[in-house]
Amino acid sequence: MDEKTRTAAGIAAGLQGLVYDDKRLAEIAAEVEILNDAVRKAAAARLTFDDEPAAFASVLAREAK
Repeated sequence: MDEKTRTAAGIAAGLQGLVYDDKRLAEIAAEVEILNDAVRKAAAARLTFDDEPAAFASVLAREAK
């Protein structure tokens, strides 16, 4: 199990009380990586370090549509 899959397992079990098999955990880790990359790219193109935190939520809301 790689580090990203272990992280997904820890979050699922520790924060949500869910247990998945290794195959599903690897799928979840891959899905989260794709989503995380998309959010980071969208935010990087529209936000700066000094922006208000609410601006991040606004970007996510606009991009989700």
